Amino acid sequence: MFATDFFFDGKRASDFGLMICSFNGEIEAASGGEIEYNVSKTPGRDKFTFYGAQLNSVIEWNFSICKDPRNNGNPYFSRYEESGIMKWLLKTDGYKPLQFKQPGYENIFYNVYFKLTPHQIGGQTAGFDLTATSDCAYGFTDVITRKAVINASTPLELHIHSDINTYILPHVTLNQSGNFFIRNQKYIKPDIPENSPVTNNMERLQNISETIFTGISNNTPVIMDSDTDTIYGLTDPQTFNWHFLRLADGINIITTNSASNIKIEIRYREPRFVRI
Repeated sequence: MFATDFFFDGKRASDFGLMICSFNGEIEAASGGEIEYNVSKTPGRDKFTFYGAQLNSVIEWNFSICKDPRNNGNPYFSRYEESGIMKWLLKTDGYKPLQFKQPGYENIFYNVYFKLTPHQIGGQTAGFDLTATSDCAYGFTDVITRKAVINASTPLELHIHSDINTYILPHVTLNQSGNFFIRNQKYIKPDIPENSPVTNNMERLQNISETIFTGISNNTPVIMDSDTDTIYGLTDPQTFNWHFLRLADGINIITTNSASNIKIEIRYREPRFVRI
């Protein structure tokens, strides 16, 4: 980590006159987020068989903060200053976004909670030792928003760049009435062996998700949160097939069978498997 400032829950450390530091001369690297592979050696053979992989741990950082010495003030904290830092970093209402202000990584966010201990020197608080624990094994970009008008002859094409082979669960707002579906398909290239006589490189479409609505009322915005499997704007839950929209790495084609225009807004974050 080369950052000296970070952004958490709407405020920067520098807003409090603070900076990232180390009291022992070295800042630890982030830990956790490893991929665990499930492999087994077949009896009588030398090769191992791959059965799958999982991300079973989250990312954790250990670093310290102190007052920025460039401010030429008292390097120790008063009890009122300590109270303000505790109120900012210690949360009881869940994970909050953390962003390190490091060149080249400004667009990477993590959802974390903090544990902190006052770092005292000679009985006075000179800073705080922090442990930030994320809710995931990787980070995310800032929110990406795509707005479009689609119909049966006008799809929406999304280019998704994800570092993880997993589905992205977006937040979707659309405005339409009647009976229609919203389908996402991804371009897939056929897996052709290198020396195969087959030279067909035609791409094909693979269904990723299909959301079906029946009998939607006029002028009723429908809001779907695929991450939490919640939907708003329906007067009858039977008008929805309860299949939420999903996005995948690569080219996603959002289509519909509606002859009328559908205004759609898709908000999502792309996974980033990086360590700061």
